Amino acid sequence: MQQRKALLLGATGLTGSLLLDRLLESELYSSVTIYVRKATGRSHPKLIEECIDFDTIQTAVEADDVFCCLGTTIKTAKTREAFSKVDLHYPVKIARLQLDAGSKRFLAISSMGANPHSMVFYSRTKGLMEEALQRMDYPSLYIFRPSFIVGNRTEKRAGEKMAIRITDWINPLLAGPLRNYASVKATAIADAMLHYATQGQSGNHCILSGTIKNFE
Repeated sequence: MQQRKALLLGATGLTGSLLLDRLLESELYSSVTIYVRKATGRSHPKLIEECIDFDTIQTAVEADDVFCCLGTTIKTAKTREAFSKVDLHYPVKIARLQLDAGSKRFLAISSMGANPHSMVFYSRTKGLMEEALQRMDYPSLYIFRPSFIVGNRTEKRAGEKMAIRITDWINPLLAGPLRNYASVKATAIADAMLHYATQGQSGNHCILSGTIKNFE
């Protein structure tokens, strides 16, 4: 199998850091470029680290597959405008630059409940991102819609421990379509993204949380 080149956005986050490990270990990829705001200090023969300004970047890199794990919270972003930059405008901007440069596959993390017409700001923002990506006509587009994501975060989020306890109790009760609303491990999302990247199926695909849980 011919080796590919990958670009990863959000490599320092919970899911992104796990996915980076998998991409570097995979024999499918000869190089993995990551976009970061400041140097991570990480070193690997396959790793290419690019410190960029997402607001001003106008160039692309050589990459067959683009993985987008960008995401923040209103608490961290401080304003809706800043949140929208990270969760909507930056993914769409990089997707367009990379498509024009010849990237073949774009795989992005969204969220259960994403809807461009939602009354909920978070869900509406994610829905608008999905809608913009789907309009680009990527040869292959995968959108992943996890429910509540659990894992070892460096950033502590208010109420998260309580939420994890609640989901641990509720998860076994969620069957059938409700399985999509059970919490999902970040490791499963990373594994699912790498798995579907290798499938090479054309068209737009939406992978719901219940399917992502199959990778746990």
